[in-house]
Amino acid sequence: MDRTSSRITGRYEGITRYAGVPTEQLTGRLHYNENLYGPSPKCLETLARTTPEDLCLYESGARDDLTDALAEKFGVPAECIFTGNGSAENLRSVMNIFTKAGDTVLLPDPGWSYYTGLADCRFLNVERFPIVETQQACVFDLADIRDRITRLKPAVTVIASPAMPTGNAMADDDLEGLVRDFPDVLFVVDEAYYGFRDYTLDVARMITTYDNVLFSRTFSKYYGLANLRIGYGFCSEALKKVLWLDLPLHRLPHIGKRMAVAALKDTEYYDRVTEKLIASREQFRRDLNALPDVYVYPSDANFVYIRLSGYDVLRIKEEAGKRGYLIRVFDGNAQKHLRITIGTPALMADLTEALKEIIPAARIG
Repeated sequence: MDRTSSRITGRYEGITRYAGVPTEQLTGRLHYNENLYGPSPKCLETLARTTPEDLCLYESGARDDLTDALAEKFGVPAECIFTGNGSAENLRSVMNIFTKAGDTVLLPDPGWSYYTGLADCRFLNVERFPIVETQQACVFDLADIRDRITRLKPAVTVIASPAMPTGNAMADDDLEGLVRDFPDVLFVVDEAYYGFRDYTLDVARMITTYDNVLFSRTFSKYYGLANLRIGYGFCSEALKKVLWLDLPLHRLPHIGKRMAVAALKDTEYYDRVTEKLIASREQFRRDLNALPDVYVYPSDANFVYIRLSGYDVLRIKEEAGKRGYLIRVFDGNAQKHLRITIGTPALMADLTEALKEIIPAARIG
């Protein structure tokens, strides 16, 4: 029995499953990058109209209402749209279908550790390209990325834009240049934080021009529907036909899709929320940047990445936690950073006052 188990499971020794930070706390959650404004009220109105048939019957119609709504909203052909159980499952499907053991994947550093978890369980070779910190911004080094792709010949390159945890986005021309110049590499553009910046990329043109790029998005962040687990994305029709082999068998739960459609249609609500969030984000940056040796990088997402020089960031996290605020520490390089989700104006004003006390008290030396 032991020998049989070893043959079956032994190759997975040392490989760990990605897991988020567990918490029972429902307030002050500034570590998950959730949309703390919540979804459109129209989503709850839709939920209230649920019928028994929505629960007991499979969805069997020829059309998919969510796909049709996405096509109308973003001007992308329906045959180029896919849906899945959150963007995490979009990414898992990509790795399952488009890689095999021994392939190389190129990932951002710093970046979401889930990418590495997916690669490890597929027995892929993980290589990384650094997101570069300057004094004033976090940036993609295009020359470095091109050099690594040329040398390493990855099967898949993941571009998170906006990136997590740094919050910077890749310029449209830079992204298209990579896709155009490396046709044998599948570029997975993780746009989980779509919606919190001016978006100018012509996605419809990209996916109808190139067969080697896939855009992954989610209803979790911008639309505030994290617990519904609804992901979507865009790619060429040829790519979708292959990806389809690993997508959900019976589509997504109909109730969740109806709420997602309601969210897509309530542009007024989300425009209003986004305007408030961006204003809070920029005010928070100004307030913290007034503190000595603290710099909050510009962000295109619903969170900020903070460089602190000469401070005990673990102590800052601990003290913030005592006051009810959950925040994240990133220490993947010599400089430790904080990542903090942007919440409502009232929450951010309270947090700012707390950090004005906590940060100076955590000065080292």
